[in-house]
Amino acid sequence: MQFFKKKLLCQQLIGLLIGLIPAMFANNACAQYLNGIPVLLYHHVSEEKTELPHLTVTPAEFERQMAMLKSAGFETIPPEKFVAYMRGQSVELPEKPILITFDDGYDDNYTRAFPILQEQGFTAVIFMVGVNIDREKRLSTKQIQEMSDYGISFGGHTLTHRDLTTLPENELKHEIGDIKKKLRQITARDIALFSYPYGYYNLKTWEKTEGADYQAAFTVLPGLNKPDRDNIYLLRRIAMYSTTDFDTLFKLLDANKAKTKLLEYTPEYGG
Repeated sequence: MQFFKKKLLCQQLIGLLIGLIPAMFANNACAQYLNGIPVLLYHHVSEEKTELPHLTVTPAEFERQMAMLKSAGFETIPPEKFVAYMRGQSVELPEKPILITFDDGYDDNYTRAFPILQEQGFTAVIFMVGVNIDREKRLSTKQIQEMSDYGISFGGHTLTHRDLTTLPENELKHEIGDIKKKLRQITARDIALFSYPYGYYNLKTWEKTEGADYQAAFTVLPGLNKPDRDNIYLLRRIAMYSTTDFDTLFKLLDANKAKTKLLEYTPEYGG
């Protein structure tokens, strides 16, 4: 009898150890993004002069940045996985997950950034302003559809890019909700993400965004996104400027220790 008890105990211990092995590997992987997941924010990728020169990254620099991220093992993840992570749900993620986003919907996102993303096997999220669709130097309906078919996600950035914190309730609802409907008609996909114009938000804009059935919303607060610290409707993004010291930023991203101070990565502010 004693022999059988010892045998049963050994079997139970072996089973417990076997069960712990996947968890051990999972914890090692999670350690790579223990401090949260980074989200980069771009606007223009162009060699031409733009109306926002400080928010313009050259194609050569964008290509260099994407290649550095790829070589270091970063992988872009779809929005649904990012949202699941931020909601504390069980989700399988790569060791170094990242989101790449663009605001406003400039045509160079298609002509210059898109081929580079494809070359690296990356995806992205483009937050569209409704009045920009099919305008000169903005994304066309056809381009949006092509990018969407590839795996680029689209999110709402209002209809007219006004400061939402200044609008009456009826206009606020219109700006936030109608861009979602417009993009859904173009892409035939659910529009789950939203970004606040200029990064401006208050309690009312937050509530209206949640009420419009967006799953998450982005600000321009810098740093990493962590479920037990950051609200799903006040997510962080690291804005990429023409003056951004990407080499310094890259070291922090690779170490999963990106900082949370505004303009942290621009040389004129101390890098």
